[in-house]
Amino acid sequence: MKHSYVTHANCDREHCPVCHGGLAVCAVCGAGEGELTTDCPGVPVPVEIRAQVYAGQVDYRFGGWIVRSEDSQPHPLTQFSHHEGVIA
Repeated sequence: MKHSYVTHANCDREHCPVCHGGLAVCAVCGAGEGELTTDCPGVPVPVEIRAQVYAGQVDYRFGGWIVRSEDSQPHPLTQFSHHEGVIA
């Protein structure tokens, strides 16, 4: 699933980071800029997981979460509950 970015239809703010600054924020998962995964997981992603995405530790792609090991190889992240949107 592709990210669906927030847009403001009739924004009247003088300095809006989305409208004037080009800030990319997904309306579905809530991630923004460096927190954005390769694909959108389709559910809200907790702040803790978005921080791990930003740090390059995890990603969501091809329909599942992956975690990067020290050897930079992706491995499945099975602790993430897709239905609940949290890591157990």
